[in-house]
Order: sequence, then C-alpha cells, then structure tokens
Amino acid sequence: MTSSLTTHTVLVGLFTTSALFTASALLGGCAPTTSRDIGGPVAQALASSAAAGRVPRDLLVAIAAEEGGLRLSPRRTLDVTDHVQVAGYLELRHGKLDTIARAAALGGTTEDELVEDTLLATDLGAQVLHELGEQNGANDALSSWIPALEELSGLSGVARHDYALRVLGRLQTGGRYDAYAGEVVTLAAHAFELPAVAEQALGSTTPEFVGATWFDTSCTGKCKIGRTVTVDTIVIHDTEGGWNASVATLQNDTGKSVHYIVDADGSRVGQFRPESDTTWHSGNAAYNARSIGIEHVGYAADAAGYSDGLYAKSAALVTNIRTRHAVPVDRTHIIGHYQVPDGTVISEGAAPCSLLLASCETSSSYGGAANHRDPGPQWQWCTYMKSLGGSCTCNDAHAHFNCATDKKQAVRCDNGVIEIRTCAATCVAQASGEDDLCDVAQSTTQPGTQPASGAALRAPIIGEGATSDPGAMIVNDSTGTGTSVALRHDDGGCSTTGTPADTRGLAILGLFVAALLRRRRSA
Repeated sequence: MTSSLTTHTVLVGLFTTSALFTASALLGGCAPTTSRDIGGPVAQALASSAAAGRVPRDLLVAIAAEEGGLRLSPRRTLDVTDHVQVAGYLELRHGKLDTIARAAALGGTTEDELVEDTLLATDLGAQVLHELGEQNGANDALSSWIPALEELSGLSGVARHDYALRVLGRLQTGGRYDAYAGEVVTLAAHAFELPAVAEQALGSTTPEFVGATWFDTSCTGKCKIGRTVTVDTIVIHDTEGGWNASVATLQNDTGKSVHYIVDADGSRVGQFRPESDTTWHSGNAAYNARSIGIEHVGYAADAAGYSDGLYAKSAALVTNIRTRHAVPVDRTHIIGHYQVPDGTVISEGAAPCSLLLASCETSSSYGGAANHRDPGPQWQWCTYMKSLGGSCTCNDAHAHFNCATDKKQAVRCDNGVIEIRTCAATCVAQASGEDDLCDVAQSTTQPGTQPASGAALRAPIIGEGATSDPGAMIVNDSTGTGTSVALRHDDGGCSTTGTPADTRGLAILGLFVAALLRRRRSA
C-alpha cells in the first residue's frame, strides 16, 4: 500500500490555505476542525501533518501542547541511553501502546530515525492517531476522540482517561503555546461539552509524599520488590521528555523504573513504586539497592535550565524522603546520575564521582552502566543543596563569581568556602576568568569541599560567548579560557550567536529543507 506521505504537501515556499487546512477526508467524511491562523513553521507543519493524516488540526495542536513537544527542534540528536525516548511534536513513546514502534511500522522507517526527525515523526504520529480514531469510532465530534486519545497516551489505568480530558480541555479553552525558535502556536477555543471527570484516584495506593499522584506500575522486568540494605542515597535524574511521555514510559517500558517524577514547573509529583522497593534507575545494582531515584521533567541541554518551581518541589520531596530514611545532606549522598559508578569498569560500590562535573560527565567510569550524563550542567547544585540545608562542593562552583543559569545568583568557591550572592537585578556574565556582575541583595557562605588534588577549578555553569559548534556551550574556568563542551540535544531553541531575526530565518530554512529531504525519502 502506498504511504500517504507520498502525497503529503511539501513544506517549501509559500503555503496555501487549502494545502494547510483542508484534509481530503476526515473519518466518516467530516471536515477537520481548525484554527484560521497559519502561523510559523511549527504551526504549518502540524497543519500539514493533520491534513495528510486526516485528523483535526486543532486536535493535533492540543496534543502537542499537552505533551510539551512544540519546543522540539526539527532535527534532534539520538541518545540511546535516555530513559525516555520521544519522537515528534506528539512525543510518541514506548508506553503501554508503543506509538514509536507503530509509527515506524506505518512509515516503513526506523524508530531511531523518528527520534531524530521531528517532522517525519509528527507526520506518522498523525497517522497513528487516525488509525486509533478509526478503531474507536471517532467522528467530527471532538469528544468522540477520547478512546483514541486514551490509547495514544500509552498510560495505564485511570491516568489514560485523565490524559484525554486534559487534551480536550485545551481544545475547549484554546490558548497560545511557545514553540521552537520563539514561535507561538495559536489554538482556537471550541465549544463542546466535556464528559464528567471520573471521581476516582489515579492509583490504587496512597503516595508516600502528600499531594503526589500514584501511578500503578508493575515491577515485572523493571524493579525488585523489597530491599536488602538501608537507603542512604538519593539520585537526581532528568527525563529528556515531557510529563506524559515520561510517565507512560516509566510505567510500561521494560528494564527501567524509578520511584518519583517531578514536573518541569514543579506543579506535579508522581510516584511509581514504594520507597521500600529497589527500582532500576541508576545502571548500578549496588546504588539501586540503597537509593531512591527522582526523575525531573526537562532536557539537560535546554539553555533555559530548570525552573524555580521544579527546584522547590524537588527540595520539598527530598526533605520529605529524609523523614523516612537516613540520607545525609551532602554531595556524596545526594548525587546526579552522572556521578554513579559504571560497575562494568570500576567497582559497583565505589564512591560517587567527586571530580569536576565536566570530568565526571565525560568519564567512561561513571553515569552507570550506560554512562548517563543527567541532570546535566544546567543543574544548580549550590543553590539546590543550600535549599536542602546542605552545601555543594567546590567542584560545583568556580574560583570567580559565576552567574547561575537563572541569572538570579552568582556563586564562587573561595579557599574551600562557597559564597552565594543573590542579585538585586539580573546577573551579567563577564569574560572567562573574571567575576560575573551581581548587584548584591544578599550574600551567604557555606563550607565547601575542595576539588580533587591537581584539578583545575571549573564551573558546571554556562557562561556567555559563541563557539564554532552551535551545539556547544562555553564553560568558564580559572585559566581565563573557555572550554567547549558538546551538548546531547538541540531542543533548547535558538542559537544565541545571532540576532532574533537571523536565528528565526535559519530555523525556518532548516525546517523547510528537512521537510523536503524527508518527503524525498518517503516517496
């Protein structure tokens, strides 16, 4: 059978209204429900995918908005070690329904290619949605898509219906959503009645953290019931996918599990397994046995870093966990995944990496068996540990005051003492080897551990400046030079090396070229 991708309108040059908003047929011959705003390249790509997939354009936008996938770049770098693999603006995933596998089968392509090619994955995601709509009797009534949305979610239990209602809620209210390269995608409000929300909890067990949602998750092939040793460690992870994709994956994908997940804005916490169980999250059996794993929704390479809300909720969760377990508040017991020893190279029970962050992240001896690098150089260990009542180490700071990624604070290590300045205004980065400018509103100090002997003092904090590699960052160091460190993903948005107009133009050009190449491959 010929794939509908071969007749999909190519995104080159100007788009006509009919090409963008008219599908040849919707299920049952109904016309698609659409917004009239053509918008930028992301909005155009969604409209084109909806037309070719014969699904309502605004339904596709609502799903992408709920997933948080609108900010994904057209081309992404595959990292097979990511706990959560997502593909396309719909964030296809390995959930209860493996939508990545189904999309690959429909398009005659590979799952890896879908993760890397956001536009192709969105095209095929629309086809998956169309198929689910046909199977579940969807028609021109938006509420008729609830069963298809439940299947598409990949979630288990009552969470499936909750997901469908959240998507339809976005359709009901409409909105404006941030997308890749500074674009804003518009969704019109639709008048229809939502079904009543089922009055039942999203899980069968009471979470240990008050206010969390319990997600029923089988331990089969994913974790071990019970523990053999006392919990004394907490491992910090990031998901590399949105909330829904991450929950669906961690509920259902084999070989990986975790205790908790915190949403990107700190508004939600989920729990998958009791703290008394040994989840498989660190890639090291010895660490899994004595640790609790917390996933944080976000991307390690996102230049925006992690939100204040996420840090606050994570700190509250860690503080609460410590009421039940003897976890010291220091950087050898509250650690990043990148610090976990790789038991295939060094002893499973070896101490967590205590070198400079960049050294730990690039070492084949750490990050667990798959050498994970999360939560990445954007994670503000000094301010995070201070919020817990502890302190960071000098490996987490710099010899000179260096702006935190949120530009609200500046941090340095001075002779083994960490100094954190809260800025009255925005912190302004200076040349490497100089103090960044912070108009001091408040200054606090705390003990800090000196870095390993012979190691240069270098901060895991992004500074200002351009590199020859658009997927790299500049890390300040005490030698007065900038060290380029490659990032894993380019999901963070525009490059900072050009003007807004320049970067937007390049993004649009790249989107069109990628689309053209994609069409030729699928023809």
